[in-house]
Amino acid sequence: MHLNVLHRTPSDAVYSIFKRQQDLAHSFNLKTTVFVSYSDLFNEEVVKDAFQYEREFGDEIGLSIHALNGPGVSKIARTQNCIWLLNASAKREVLDIILRKFREICGRPPVSVGSYHFDSSALRILKELEPGVETVIGGCFEEGVRVFHGCNHSWYLFNEGMPWNPWYPSQSHSLRPAADEKDSSGIVAVPHLMRDMTLSYEGRNDFWASHPPNVIRGMGNDASFCPYDLNLVDQFRMQEEWNDGYSYYNTFVSASWLTWNHNSEYPPEVAWELYTKQLRYLGELKKSGEVHDSTLAEYGRWHRAYRPVGQPEVYWAKEMLYGSHKHYFWFIDPSRRILIDATQGGAVGDLRPYAGRVPVATGPDTANREIASYPFLIQSQHRSGNAHHCQDGARTTLLLSNGKAELDSSFLRSKIAAVTNTAGEASVTLTPAKFQFANGLKGELTTRHIFLPQGQIKTERTISNLSDPQAELTLTEYFKGAPGRTEYPEDMHGIRLGIDGNPKRQMEFDYSGEAFESVAATMVYAEVPQTRTRIELATVAGEAKSGAVKAGHLFSPYFTLFLTQSLKGNGKIITWTNLKNIEP
Repeated sequence: MHLNVLHRTPSDAVYSIFKRQQDLAHSFNLKTTVFVSYSDLFNEEVVKDAFQYEREFGDEIGLSIHALNGPGVSKIARTQNCIWLLNASAKREVLDIILRKFREICGRPPVSVGSYHFDSSALRILKELEPGVETVIGGCFEEGVRVFHGCNHSWYLFNEGMPWNPWYPSQSHSLRPAADEKDSSGIVAVPHLMRDMTLSYEGRNDFWASHPPNVIRGMGNDASFCPYDLNLVDQFRMQEEWNDGYSYYNTFVSASWLTWNHNSEYPPEVAWELYTKQLRYLGELKKSGEVHDSTLAEYGRWHRAYRPVGQPEVYWAKEMLYGSHKHYFWFIDPSRRILIDATQGGAVGDLRPYAGRVPVATGPDTANREIASYPFLIQSQHRSGNAHHCQDGARTTLLLSNGKAELDSSFLRSKIAAVTNTAGEASVTLTPAKFQFANGLKGELTTRHIFLPQGQIKTERTISNLSDPQAELTLTEYFKGAPGRTEYPEDMHGIRLGIDGNPKRQMEFDYSGEAFESVAATMVYAEVPQTRTRIELATVAGEAKSGAVKAGHLFSPYFTLFLTQSLKGNGKIITWTNLKNIEP
């Protein structure tokens, strides 16, 4: 596993805590990257210490674009400390001043630059002003239902839909991984902290990350007892099995979290003990050869050499805090980021359609203002859950019918049985889920999703062990979507729904609540200009029994696609889900 230990210099009363952090990391033979802010470049002690760490331990001096204050900068940024919330002109002025000061003090340009977030315009301006920048902290993975509700209303960081691992930001949306070198911004980005990929979906992942004092804020510890911190390290290490031997981890704990902090009910000694346990464990893993630590610039160069642009990655997440034993599967490539929820029968719980290549820059001079998130087609935590699944909530599922009896597979709990990720194809197979209809018919359903290039997903549904081998079943793949970036509905006018069947049908989404059905369908689809994507459900060969589309209404603002196939006895059906770009 590759490791970055990241520290940031404070020039106030907690500077001694930063130095103690440095000593702690070095005591475990770990390199650090020291991020120096613009105002700290005027502080002789900070600069002297940074160069001493570089000479003695091989640490790196990086530039932090965090505290936008100091000579010249304060007048432009005023009280705004977030580079992504300035207008484009101010971004350029501020970055130019800060970069010139870094070159003056350090005698060289910065190679690594850190910020909680770089929007696409700030990243482009940074690269124009300093072509030598190679690696950035590109986004703070603040994701999860109600994550923004707990903020103090001065923390505007809408950052959903980004990669969980290092990535090559695209030129048009910094949180979307580039499709190819032409699309790339020319920089390697790493996330600000590694997040729990279960609670990124279910909860607030700002509590659950590679940051022990944040886990205290989430009350995931019993004083200094917190196995979770080290379990999270191990879960990221586990991903090497499915990603060509590759995994990545970083930790970025600021000094203010290791003193008295209003977010914690514990004294600083508890935060220190947990942070020490984390670094000690990482140091032990390095000693045993299971972790390779580096500076951020060193990691970025390795990533550029060995992780090609567009390489798919998977993540098998096992819930490890509450004892629920839930399993989730994440897949990411240039076409999509998608979550498969094994707890709800292999349903898609989150879908970011990168195929649409939606462009986003933030700031007061943009229509997006503060919202940098990549839009979703499905996000079932923001758009309800499955309590009233077929009547409410964005999600996919499989509807099973035998006569008048019907089951929703989202209520059939399973786990992940197997994950593969080879050249050009990744897959997840779930454990068989037992089902029983009200009429007594029993059986098992096994779901397998296969992820192919260009936004294609092949879904195999296998029925086995039917109590009546001659029973006739209908199986309906069901896709209910709603484009958006927050939990609040957005205007869905302009969406076009269609069926390739007998007859062919098309309808404009008009909030009417109407539905249309055709027999002998080969495909149902939705063209969604809000995400610049076309989503298709299609059969592999031949015709489905029927296809249907439905427009929601204002009290249920979703679009729904249905594709129904027949099966007699045990057997398998296959459905394609395709994501395609539709340029405006």
